[in-house]
Amino acid sequence: MSNNFILLQEDFQLLTSALNTDKHYLELSDAEKNKIKDKLANAQQVSAIDFPNNVSRLYDVITLRNIKTRQNLQFKLVPPAERDNWSGKISALSPLGIALLGVIQGQSVSWQAGNKTNYYTVMEVRNAVFI
Repeated sequence: MSNNFILLQEDFQLLTSALNTDKHYLELSDAEKNKIKDKLANAQQVSAIDFPNNVSRLYDVITLRNIKTRQNLQFKLVPPAERDNWSGKISALSPLGIALLGVIQGQSVSWQAGNKTNYYTVMEVRNAVFI
């Protein structure tokens, strides 16, 4: 997981405030919590005006392709309180969610699931539309 990425200022504030209250985050191992905290601490915060539209942020839909099986998966990054794994809405404070924050199309992503590492390519980042 790369520590060099940009993050929308509003997303950073929302996620860092949820670190002490999200029950799913608090149930993670200390190693997983530290990876998430480190990634957030190393994020370059960018204002909404300067944030590039090809970089993932909260409420974006991200399509991944499993490098080994060539199957596509689609996830929507959401704040912890809005997570719903059954509908593909994953918390940005989960190990997968934090791996997907700040990615761009074509980027390789990996994350640990149990004792197995999964490798994916980002096929698409579809930005949320805010009115």
